[in-house]
Amino acid sequence: MDPGPQELEKRYRRFLEGKGDAVGPLLCYLGGGGDARAVSGAWAAAIVSRIFLLKGNIPLARAYLRIAAARSSATGRMDLRGRTASATLRLGILVNRAIILKASGNAGAAAALLRAIVDRALREGETFVAAKAASNLALCMARSGEAADASSYLGLAERGYRAVGCEIGLIRLEMTRALVETARGSMDAAVENICAALRECGEARFARERAIGLLLLAELFLEKGDPAAAREALDRARSMKDELERFGPQRLILRRLQGELERRSGTAHVSRSDAGPDAASIAREAAGEAVQDVRCAARAARHRGEATERPDDAFVTCDPRMAELLRGIERASHLPVPLLIEGESGTGKDLVARLVHEWSGRGREPFVPVNAAAIPADLFESMAFGHARGAFTGAIDARAGFAAAAGRGTLFLDEVGELSPAAQTKLLRLIDRREYIPLGETRPRAFEARLVAATNRDLKADCESGRFRADLYYRLSPLAFRLPPLRERPADIARLARHFAGRLPAGNGIGPTTLHEGALAALVRHAWPGNARELEGEILRAALAAKGGSIRACHLSAAIVLGPDGAAPPPSADLAARLTALERECILEALRDSGESRTIAARRLGMKRTTLLSAMRRLGIE
Repeated sequence: MDPGPQELEKRYRRFLEGKGDAVGPLLCYLGGGGDARAVSGAWAAAIVSRIFLLKGNIPLARAYLRIAAARSSATGRMDLRGRTASATLRLGILVNRAIILKASGNAGAAAALLRAIVDRALREGETFVAAKAASNLALCMARSGEAADASSYLGLAERGYRAVGCEIGLIRLEMTRALVETARGSMDAAVENICAALRECGEARFARERAIGLLLLAELFLEKGDPAAAREALDRARSMKDELERFGPQRLILRRLQGELERRSGTAHVSRSDAGPDAASIAREAAGEAVQDVRCAARAARHRGEATERPDDAFVTCDPRMAELLRGIERASHLPVPLLIEGESGTGKDLVARLVHEWSGRGREPFVPVNAAAIPADLFESMAFGHARGAFTGAIDARAGFAAAAGRGTLFLDEVGELSPAAQTKLLRLIDRREYIPLGETRPRAFEARLVAATNRDLKADCESGRFRADLYYRLSPLAFRLPPLRERPADIARLARHFAGRLPAGNGIGPTTLHEGALAALVRHAWPGNARELEGEILRAALAAKGGSIRACHLSAAIVLGPDGAAPPPSADLAARLTALERECILEALRDSGESRTIAARRLGMKRTTLLSAMRRLGIE
């Protein structure tokens, strides 16, 4: 039986109140199918996404949000209490997407999305969605240093929550006000806001909000330098053991604040006997919950025949210039015009193209990647635009091209600079007229997809040499972005290396693994002409050499250790010094790993014990 959106929301509320498990039944429900369940299926996926977000499992929260978005696109215009279910649902999905962005640390992108949601929700009369989006937007603005401009959105959220009679929304809004006041430096006002929210949390159904409010209050008192008041708030939070047990993030916050309080006071206020689980055990428990979440998600995905989210659907960077560039690409992705991504091979152009597909609001539509360099010149028109039956010898059936396959999604033309002159002419017509004619037909068809092109060539230089059409370049270049190579953002080398090492598949004897500081230093010195793709390959080779242990400098390729910046080998004296340093590091590492046993260390190094002792004397190792 289809429970309907209202019943699903009730199950979610019962979960928040600790009166039952909503995840298992919802995942089982999602395992079903049928067009009649389209609306409820989308709501169920959205609720599962919310629950995983509350548990701190952002990847699964994002994955189920995509499932909700995909199912909502099939809902049509089914009424929900006299209103359009799809409009309410899709706006709610957008709000959840923004909250996930905020939880992932991308407050700027979340704020931009929330502004658009507020405007759209107000136009469509979705008061509750507008209030929720405005409240989250105020919080994002506070975290982004725009706390002074958050007041108008706080007022909008309050009016919206009061209009729909949402008590829990008003309580959370007071906590948001407190965080905004904290960002402004008004600690006394922040404390007053939290106290006002706590006074409204007397009912059992607001227990979770009460626990969160007490933890916020304790943190505020710690920042104000009032440990006695902070201890009192923490004691009140600890008394809500049943509520805190269901949410790992709140338990971790409690332990963090207790540790900070004890550090400042120099006392152990909580005895070991009644302290409950420590932070390490809580982390292990949370990890166990995440594993169960993944297993449940995998089972549901198998029932649905759908795939869970790819773990690499994000651009890993900590470089400020790269982050600013991505923000510019995100803003440009909302414009329905072609976009060009330039950069060396391995810089992540295909990944950025997928991000543009998501940011442009076409995530529910097809993403069609095409390697233009692999298309023969005489087959480009047929493969791009399709052909009718009998259009040429061997055309026994009609076939659609990739222009039609992209639909209203995104057509990604990689290595666009390798197109032949004839293919460039046809591509120019596709961009200019937004239409194409399949081979063997006479009637043009509309091209509705977003075009994203990428190249590792210098198209401007190719225009000057006549290799690339200037008019096509000018159609692509207004929104052109160059991805910097890895050597221009050295801070990302270590970040990416850890990312690649951490996502090596388990169960094969090599990963996931960690990186020793010496290995990281050698990686950062290298020029990486192959960029992230070369780095990923190097991490895999080093992990194989390390045989499941920590990757150290001795496990890296000689070119990485001995040839910094991709330069030619150094003079012989310098090379000898580098070889000596590498030999010394490998011996020291083997001694550490073997517990200072020379016999075991020699075995690990593949040499005799006497040879090891001789090398140690030569290198001055005691």
